[in-house]
Amino acid sequence: MAFDENTTVLIVEDALTMAQGMRAILAMAGVTQTETASNASDAQGRLRGRRYDVVLCDYNLGHGMNGQELLEAMRKTGALSLSTLWVMITGERHYGQVMSAAEMTPDDYVLKPFTAQQLLDRLEAAARRKAWLTPAHKLLDKGRAEQAIQTLLDLAQQAQSRQQRLDALRLCGELQTREGQYEAALELYRAVLAQADLPWAKMGVARILAEQGDGAGSSALLDQVLAAAPRYTEAYDLLAQNLVDDGDYAQASTVLEKAVALSPRNFQRLHCFGTALLRSGEATRAVEPLQRAVDIGRNNSFFGPDAMVDLLQARCVSGQTQQLDRLQSDIAARQEELAGGPLTMAVCRALTALAQQRPAQALEQLREAAQWLLAPEVDFNSAQRFLSAAVQLAPSEGGEQTPQWARLIGLRFADGRHELGTLQEIAQAQPACGEAIAQAYAELQEHSRAALAQANQGELEQAARMLHREAMRTLNSRLGHYGCAMLLRIAENRREAGQPKGWEMASLDELLDWLPQNNERARGFVKRRQALLGPGD
Repeated sequence: MAFDENTTVLIVEDALTMAQGMRAILAMAGVTQTETASNASDAQGRLRGRRYDVVLCDYNLGHGMNGQELLEAMRKTGALSLSTLWVMITGERHYGQVMSAAEMTPDDYVLKPFTAQQLLDRLEAAARRKAWLTPAHKLLDKGRAEQAIQTLLDLAQQAQSRQQRLDALRLCGELQTREGQYEAALELYRAVLAQADLPWAKMGVARILAEQGDGAGSSALLDQVLAAAPRYTEAYDLLAQNLVDDGDYAQASTVLEKAVALSPRNFQRLHCFGTALLRSGEATRAVEPLQRAVDIGRNNSFFGPDAMVDLLQARCVSGQTQQLDRLQSDIAARQEELAGGPLTMAVCRALTALAQQRPAQALEQLREAAQWLLAPEVDFNSAQRFLSAAVQLAPSEGGEQTPQWARLIGLRFADGRHELGTLQEIAQAQPACGEAIAQAYAELQEHSRAALAQANQGELEQAARMLHREAMRTLNSRLGHYGCAMLLRIAENRREAGQPKGWEMASLDELLDWLPQNNERARGFVKRRQALLGPGD
């Protein structure tokens, strides 16, 4: 990366004088397109709004998330391009240990105090290292993941240093996993581990084993990772999720408590900890971490009223009804931000009615909410909350409708082991709901297998039509993503053959119209579609 007047930089620093000093240093090097953010919330808003070439981020950002937690949040949501150079600024002498134990690492870090030349030299060195992966980053920006994977494999073969090779293989493994190429990713990670015992490679294997249903094998590897790198917070997260999948919310909350101790201001992790306590039957204990999540995250742009909804549920279940009206008022004030929109607001009213022993009113609210179960704005968390409230209704109180609602939720969201385990745990109170969710999961798996078999037999159009039909019926994102990938391949094949666009473009547009656009893969589909458009389109 050449640093010049066209380079865009975001400086995330809560100390005004330090931010101004870094702007002055960059200006000396000819970099004048700089912006500043004084906290994580401000930074998130700016990073969502535009793409920067470089982010200079202070590790300690005062109240709220620190720089490492900000980096994790941006990458997990897909809001940060892989081509963006992220350099952490820190006065923490042990930061190198923190970074080595993190799954999502910055490109480099600079220790305070530093001179102007030291900062510029560090930026140049980090840019040179990152430039090695630029060909793959450019392909990813265009939504061409398969080509990026092959490019990374080629780069690994051409690498002139061990670090270059590992950088290429690490990103390659992440992409293969994201694209569902599990066997190829496993082969890559195990080849790396045969050469060196690297926590990130073990973490990669653990993620794939978890996705393939081998929770025990995944957890055994995670125990090894944590023994070698006890500050690897993402390993705690996955270990807790494995326990959740096995229905062991109590042990999951114990694991998350350790992760929270390492990152006490990560409101998302606090939220998960509180939710695990809530589902393990410890609603009273859940109130405290959920309240902390709300207090810390309230002014963060990634923070929505979701944690407040879970806090309301914890207070309802634990009998702490004295603050329910205030909580409902706070949630209603941010109703436009609610994941699930009207559904979630109706669920909040239903939970309050259940806590106040008014089942008839709760049923009325749940029926209202159920009308939104197939609305595009309803997400997995919203569906979970709906199901949590619905299973509290006895059959004599209208609960006989709950299995039908559970099936709708299962078809839309139970497309992976994690989602299946979560929904079945919630449905324990009504076995019929658990059966409905399991049947929905089996149906989704069968659709995926059938489409893959058709595609492998050369029947790409038939597979794409089936995936489109089922995705539109269920609004299942995974089926929608598979459908988009096949439809785009058909459209690209037509273009290469000099044929006009056909039915596949209209089907693609129908899927993209409701698929969430806040993840990297969906944005890649949009970019590939735009590349197919001609002058008259």
